[in-house]
Amino acid sequence: MPSLSDEIKKAFQPQSDLELLRIEVFRTLNREEAKEYRKIASEFDAQRRDVRRSFEAEYSSRVSEERRQLINKAGSIKRELVPRFLGSDGFNKDAINRQAQMTVRSAKKRDLARIDQSEAASIRSMLERSQARSTLREKPTNDFLKAVDRRSGQERRTRSWNR
Repeated sequence: MPSLSDEIKKAFQPQSDLELLRIEVFRTLNREEAKEYRKIASEFDAQRRDVRRSFEAEYSSRVSEERRQLINKAGSIKRELVPRFLGSDGFNKDAINRQAQMTVRSAKKRDLARIDQSEAASIRSMLERSQARSTLREKPTNDFLKAVDRRSGQERRTRSWNR
């Protein structure tokens, strides 16, 4: 049985790769890069709103179109040598309606997942550019620290002090 602390940790842990990347963004990006990220994130949020809005507005028409396709598929000639009494009813109204609704909902989930993947890819590229810039920015400092380290012998090999 999980303890209360385990349940709390699970509740507040990021659920997806995208959430982890969003957390990492504000740790590593500077002000200008964060402003660019917010603009990109708002564009992806607008895409998500459009997908949800079109799903809600066109749900019944999408379901009826999918239902029509399923009925056409069920009514097509099948080249199977199965006796009729062993076959399944391809025109079960409840099963067709349920399948049509599940297909439309899964299409919405696929669209939202595609948007999440493209946002994660753009965040990864921003983080890579930011890390490259930070290493270039820190390189002269590190080189200077190596050059001015005037301790001798074993002391020089251990780095006990930091800036």
